Amino acid sequence: MSHLDAFSLRRDFMLGKASAPIYGLEDAAALSRCACAVAIGAFDGVHRGHRHLIDQMVADAHEHGIAAIAVTFDPDPDTVVSATPAPKLTLVADRLCLLASSGVDAVCVVPFDSALASMDHDAFFTRVLLPVLDIRSVHVGSNFRLGHRGASDVNVIRDWACSRGIEVFGHELVREDGDAVSATRIRSLIASGSMEMAAAELGRTYAVRGRVARGRGEGHKMGFPTANVVIDSSILAPQEGVYAGFACLGEEAWPAAINVGLPPTFKGAPGSAKLEANIVGFSADIYERDIALSFTKQLRRSRPFDSLDELIATVEGNIQDVRDLYGEGRYDLRA
Repeated sequence: MSHLDAFSLRRDFMLGKASAPIYGLEDAAALSRCACAVAIGAFDGVHRGHRHLIDQMVADAHEHGIAAIAVTFDPDPDTVVSATPAPKLTLVADRLCLLASSGVDAVCVVPFDSALASMDHDAFFTRVLLPVLDIRSVHVGSNFRLGHRGASDVNVIRDWACSRGIEVFGHELVREDGDAVSATRIRSLIASGSMEMAAAELGRTYAVRGRVARGRGEGHKMGFPTANVVIDSSILAPQEGVYAGFACLGEEAWPAAINVGLPPTFKGAPGSAKLEANIVGFSADIYERDIALSFTKQLRRSRPFDSLDELIATVEGNIQDVRDLYGEGRYDLRA
């Protein structure tokens, strides 16, 4: 049986306590009393590449005795500027919590809208950030672009900042097997069911949050009741199939066999769920409760079955696979 401790599961479910305050831009004037270094980005997923960038910014701030501030946006700029925005790796609340527990002194959240999207780098800094932040250095990825249609790259921003006494650092991207770690690459891995590879680049197992709703009830009739989980439509779900993972309710977690996608056998049935979890060793009524699911590995791709008996045998086998991996006991996440 694979062993996972409470620390690992808390990390995977993004339950770390935020140690830094989170300010909306309208409240960020409280930060203007101290000089600061800033890391700027959408930071979807707060993955290994983001954390490396933030670490560099925090180190620079500490070296110069100034504050370290992560500057991010709500909503994600992609949802405003793109006609087909990419699905997200994290809800905004999770993204802010991850940033606030990353070692920074504060998080500043800038509202993003079409007016902000149309600004060039000069307007963004002079009209948005500099009135509330005393910025001494800016840290971004080497591929960072700002302004309408991404017109301002790191060199353009650096030239602008030089005469204002602001240093600009464009940090090289973290790479995994030769490829840059990015939210785009991680989305591709998750969409293909490569959960272990996605976890290596995220720095944690991929997890989603949702609420338990009533489904079609077929699982209960067949002897393995499932939780029908509804997640925000903006959040990325893994490739259709069955996964081993965990279900988190409050500060407790249980192993789970999780089906992603409409089950082919019941596609036409009313109440068919796109995300169903069989929570191993758990039997309480959890309708309308908040839940989080993590996906450690894909057990099989989605497929139709020739008979109900074949479906039941396969699902029971998947549940046993999860038992073999993680047992069926409760994990206390308060430990």
